[in-house]
Amino acid sequence: MAVGASMVGVLLASAPAQASTYPPLGKKTLSRPYSKTYCHYSKELKRGINEKLSGTVRYKRNAYKFNKNIRVRFFDPTLVNPTVTVTTTNKCGKGAKAAKVDRTELTQKWYDWKCQTSVSVFVGYPWSVGVSGTIKCGKTKAADRKTNYGKGSHYTQYNSGAPVRWSWGSDGKGIDKGGKICLNADAAAVAYIGNRSDMAFRQLDICVTASWGAK
Repeated sequence: MAVGASMVGVLLASAPAQASTYPPLGKKTLSRPYSKTYCHYSKELKRGINEKLSGTVRYKRNAYKFNKNIRVRFFDPTLVNPTVTVTTTNKCGKGAKAAKVDRTELTQKWYDWKCQTSVSVFVGYPWSVGVSGTIKCGKTKAADRKTNYGKGSHYTQYNSGAPVRWSWGSDGKGIDKGGKICLNADAAAVAYIGNRSDMAFRQLDICVTASWGAK
């Protein structure tokens, strides 16, 4: 997982004494939103390239009896509506104003926190998946999408539905309650003015808290 993430473990609670502290037995699908932003100022283009990644991480929770206790685990993260928004401005920070560029190219690449090629990945159209280079883990299995846009200062790449899903943790090695369910994202935006271009690029850790109280 990303830095600070809990990797392996289960939560054990005494069923008779902790009846109010664990969820109903069985499986349930839960979700939490995420949002990460950054701004890169390009001296060459005299533009601030503001990029925002937002959406939801959906995950599964399973609670079941284990001897006289209750075991709870969280697993199988799924990206829901992963959206990239880019705004080009005259600078980064307070007081920035919209400033147009001739065109942009937006890319988001997602890969599992384990950074293992053996992790199962499901990707729906129009995403692509394969073993490719990443900033955090070198060659690993990743899902990505790239789109191009014309002149303007505000661009959004929508990805409706749940296009990317990773399969891990259902073997009992899921995340503890309160731990972090994390994915890694390489987010890039290339802006063009005339025959000049510059790139804003950042590797982001997208983490949500494992909780059975999430909706």
